Amino acid sequence: MTARTPDITLPEVVTYDGLPSSAHSLRVKRPDDAFQRLQTFLEACTEPVSLPSWTFEIYKGGPSEPTAQLSSFATELFGGPRYKAQTHTEWNVPPGSVNEALDALVGCDAVTTHGRSVAALTYSAPVRLIDPNTRAPYPDITPDAFGRFAVDGYGRRLGESGIRATLGNAASSLSLWLNLPADERLSSGARHLQDHLPFRLSAKHWRLWRPTRSGDSYRSNKIPSPIHLHNS
Repeated sequence: MTARTPDITLPEVVTYDGLPSSAHSLRVKRPDDAFQRLQTFLEACTEPVSLPSWTFEIYKGGPSEPTAQLSSFATELFGGPRYKAQTHTEWNVPPGSVNEALDALVGCDAVTTHGRSVAALTYSAPVRLIDPNTRAPYPDITPDAFGRFAVDGYGRRLGESGIRATLGNAASSLSLWLNLPADERLSSGARHLQDHLPFRLSAKHWRLWRPTRSGDSYRSNKIPSPIHLHNS
């Protein structure tokens, strides 16, 4: 018996996986400067899918006095924490309070016993990437276009990019899950992203996703970085 040919063949897509272990430094110490770098990247390269979430996090292991001051600040401004763990406590931050949270981080120079930020403001959002040739989101890079294929158990799907920025009082970083078209638009799209980031995208984290023979799932293989392909 011959296998049934699927009615619809799923398309290919290229991803860059810098989330979560490959977070890249925003290469500024002040969190307000890191915020500006984040905004520049978001405005040039993405369109939001939904409203972002903001959280304020205070980590264990910092000096007691500044930690207590930050905790009092967060409780007064945001209310009770949404989550407590052995490693940190976090609060939801309304969009209108982001600047006040940044100001609190700028005014704190305390670090943990490991020299890391004692507090951070975290931004997280699903986004669509902008095609630099049309200045609009890629119309064919959506979760529905790829059968809403789940990449892992953390909610990531092919066709939907995600951004997570951690703006700390001592250092800031950016984690990326990027989805780009696997055709002639790939190289220019990848270069556009690189041109608006303060760090070099790793050559090791690019993957091409192809539909399986059955046509209803995906498999992936590592590919070279597309950033420098077909340079003129």
